Amino acid sequence: MGELRVMDVDAGDLKVIWDKDKPDEIKAAKDQFNSLLKKGYFAYKVKKDGSGGAKIEEFDEKAEKIILSPQMKGG
Repeated sequence: MGELRVMDVDAGDLKVIWDKDKPDEIKAAKDQFNSLLKKGYFAYKVKKDGSGGAKIEEFDEKAEKIILSPQMKGG
């Protein structure tokens, strides 16, 4: 199982889970990922425990966990 976590100040914390053996779930997670990247979000691939983070720009269906965060706004 893969997990996509979206952190958003307005929408809260969203979690999308996909089964690596179900193409329709992978497609839904990938579509969500690509939509948020187009909105300026940053994506990071990490292990389930949150370690080993690396910025990514393409959806990785084999990732244990992907975290998406909006760009920080300066003030």
